[in-house]
Amino acid sequence: MGIKGGTTKQRMIEVMAEHLETGGYGASGLSELGKETNTPKGSLYFHFPGGKEELTSLALLHSGKQLNLFFLSVLKDTDSPTEAVKQVFHALEERIVSSDYKKGCPIATTAMETSGSVPMVSDACTEVYSLWLKTFESYLVTKGYPLRTSKNLSLSLLSLWEGALLLSKLQKSPEPLRVAAKTAESLFKQN
Repeated sequence: MGIKGGTTKQRMIEVMAEHLETGGYGASGLSELGKETNTPKGSLYFHFPGGKEELTSLALLHSGKQLNLFFLSVLKDTDSPTEAVKQVFHALEERIVSSDYKKGCPIATTAMETSGSVPMVSDACTEVYSLWLKTFESYLVTKGYPLRTSKNLSLSLLSLWEGALLLSKLQKSPEPLRVAAKTAESLFKQN
């Protein structure tokens, strides 16, 4: 595949990632994607022989890795887990508010829609969540937390922000994220 083909494929992945985050799997059609990227439907299937499932999986992995890069940058520059948690929740709040509550978690909507019904997509969601959990677990272990505690705190943190993003989106309010951030901070202070 030439440079142009690689660029076209990457553009389709990025646009699909946006569609998935704002509308979910069911609302993300290949026809609309083709129009938005000026790509004929035949080219979509050339780049993604597995169709919508393959493109969705790659888009989710792309979004997940992008957000993980942000997590890594925060964790690299922050010695205090409590401060890192504050920064992560603050960034998630800024992101959802600046999108007028259209964006939340780039994975959650699709994960809930496709769980058990589209295995390739569910596998991509699982891979992203595992990546995020491992990122936080590794960070906490380097900060002296026992592995079991690191795993529990990471899962609690992920659960808090996923629920808070959903409620913030529904309520069109940053308050659920703010409350979840305080709860996460208190978890770290207790451990």
